Amino acid sequence: MKDRILDDARMGLLAKVRQARAMSEEERVLAGPRLFAGVCERMKEGLRDENPDADEAEIHGLLLQRLAKIRRLEKRHHVMS
Repeated sequence: MKDRILDDARMGLLAKVRQARAMSEEERVLAGPRLFAGVCERMKEGLRDENPDADEAEIHGLLLQRLAKIRRLEKRHHVMS
């Protein structure tokens, strides 16, 4: 079972590599911001679940706080590496 999971993971990664290689230069440039925007939307959905009474401005503020925390953790991790 573990071997099958590893094989599936490798195949999924290979498919993503092939997809990236097939992208035009413009598509590659836009891929990062699109992925980031999608992650932010998913984070906001989670924040809405955690804070059902919050309005959009509050959710946006909470998102900015989470992103700042992630940046601090990444900086600390890079310093320790």
